[in-house]
Amino acid sequence: MNRRNAVIVLSLIIVIINMPIFAQNSLDSLIQTLPETCTSLMKQRGWPSLSIAIVLDQKIIFSQAFGYSDIENQIPATTKTIYRAGSITKVFVATMLMQLAEKGKVNLNDPLIKYIPEYTPEYPVNTGPTTLRQLATHTAGLHVDLAQGFWHYFANFLWVVDKGKGEIPWGPSKNELVSTLNKVEIEYTPDQYPNYSNFGYQLLGIALEKAAQEPFDDYIKSNILDSLYMNNSGFRLNDEQKSRLAKGYVYLEPNFDRYDAPEWGGEIIKYSGGLYTTPEDLAHFISFQLRDQVENTPRVLSGDDLRLMRSQQTLMSSQSKDVYGIGWAMYQDQGHEVVGHAGGHWGFFAKAEFIPDLKLGVVIMTNCNYPQGDLGPAKHLTQIIYEKFIPILEKKESEPIFDPKKINLNKYVGHYSVPGEYANAQVFIKDDTLYFSLIEKPDFNVRILPLNLNSFCFSSDPGKHEMFHFYTDEMGNISSLKFLSYLFKKNNK
Repeated sequence: MNRRNAVIVLSLIIVIINMPIFAQNSLDSLIQTLPETCTSLMKQRGWPSLSIAIVLDQKIIFSQAFGYSDIENQIPATTKTIYRAGSITKVFVATMLMQLAEKGKVNLNDPLIKYIPEYTPEYPVNTGPTTLRQLATHTAGLHVDLAQGFWHYFANFLWVVDKGKGEIPWGPSKNELVSTLNKVEIEYTPDQYPNYSNFGYQLLGIALEKAAQEPFDDYIKSNILDSLYMNNSGFRLNDEQKSRLAKGYVYLEPNFDRYDAPEWGGEIIKYSGGLYTTPEDLAHFISFQLRDQVENTPRVLSGDDLRLMRSQQTLMSSQSKDVYGIGWAMYQDQGHEVVGHAGGHWGFFAKAEFIPDLKLGVVIMTNCNYPQGDLGPAKHLTQIIYEKFIPILEKKESEPIFDPKKINLNKYVGHYSVPGEYANAQVFIKDDTLYFSLIEKPDFNVRILPLNLNSFCFSSDPGKHEMFHFYTDEMGNISSLKFLSYLFKKNNK
């Protein structure tokens, strides 16, 4: 086993060891009921197949597939069945944006025209040029799809009316799109509130491809998918992977009769919805979002940028409860922020979500869609899972029992100063106990006891009020402590 794999295995073992018996038993009991919940809901909704993965921190705690990836040929869905992720692709485009920004190849506030000079719309009064950040947050004021996409929408409409008959055009090529960007109209005032736009992400993908000087799909695969061991994901499938691709179905009113989904195609759609993947692969991507510190694994993105992507970047839309970050959308559920994205194609639906403070993630994929009704798994199954999992993860009894004897006191020892050295303190060990002393006030020499990891109280007030809190850097080393609301930085020299 190489060093990298050993670290990954060790991190999973630590997650399991640190999970208290109460919580683990409750989760085990809950997980045992999930197959019945999934199959029951799948039958109610008429899904041909359902594939699901649930993540708790760095571990996939449940992964199973139900139903058929191909009804006619009775091919069962498995955890290796490949689905189309649809607009979840946009989160990977946003990740590419943040990576290139970290490398200094782009700036989030760069104007789009810097990378696509053909983009010359007439801007509304008192607004600046379209930026990469606006495209990533759906605040560029663009229509949901490019103008040439009207005939694609019209063909979709006729396909539904004619019950699965007719061809569906999939829009222009990339070169054809770029050649018409002088005719783009900005429909909404930029930066006011989000207007979801596939067109915006197609422009963003083309711009990032130019900045990276590498084909878009190759860049995503080599810099994101491969690094996160998403081995069943990509924009092009080999013959073996094609054999595992689910067949898509469409259900139409009034009786929700089943039809084979039309073929998917189109060069520019890959930038906004072209990813093929599996729930387990997406679960690896969710686990990556839940990493708090830099690990000895390939670094796809810094922790600060991960948090930036899921922080509010837009005003709340009057027509949606979602708030957008960079790539992600956010909403509240039972007092917790949920971060996620859904995706749909003809014949497919997918959803990937996570709750950062509980380190819980859910991925759902199926090979059907209902263009005229809400019978897909948009919220039904995730809502059921949250209702069952959140109370268990919130319970105080589920918190690990704190053992002060296991704390390494040596890591707190050192000299600390208020910036400007207006006050200085020494933290030291005496008789196996930690002490805090003010250098300028030597008679203030107090014994302190741990309340929790990095949290201490006066020994005269044991187990009650936190008076000292130690902070760590990204590598887990103590960097500072707070006392009486003042931050004392550690002198590591």
